[in-house]
Amino acid sequence: MYVCLCRGITEKQIRQVMEQQNCSMKELSAVMGVGMDCGTCIEYAAQLLQAQAEQGCGKQSYGTTSV
Repeated sequence: MYVCLCRGITEKQIRQVMEQQNCSMKELSAVMGVGMDCGTCIEYAAQLLQAQAEQGCGKQSYGTTSV
């Protein structure tokens, strides 16, 4: 299913990026351009991100350092 019609981005493509990158809208926008044009896809993309976060993201970064 297409999530972003402006850029032709599918749900499958977003899920693939989420498995490899940090799970954040900022990261998704930087990598794929999701939400950079009309913005209609942002809500659904955010839902995908939330669902993925609940299952565990690919490479998570919490901004903490270990001592």
